[in-house]
Amino acid sequence: MLTRDARLQIPEQVVTRQVGDETVLLNLESGTYFGLDPVGSRFLELLEAEGTLAAVLAKMLEEFDVTEAQLEADLLRLADEMLASGLLETA
Repeated sequence: MLTRDARLQIPEQVVTRQVGDETVLLNLESGTYFGLDPVGSRFLELLEAEGTLAAVLAKMLEEFDVTEAQLEADLLRLADEMLASGLLETA
């Protein structure tokens, strides 16, 4: 189970591309394809820069009008889904 202290990264076999205001991820080994909306794209951008979910949560709370509990639940759910799909890995 992920916690806000988890350190995550994009695996080497996953490529990312910006397409408009969305981010597309492709796992070259499994063929898994995933699209992120602008909020999900910001999550990934901050994750690459900050490394931990806690740091991403803090930054996104400054940028979005949402409660901390709701944002944390949403980010953990997204990260879990991306981990299960091989689009993120623990660092």
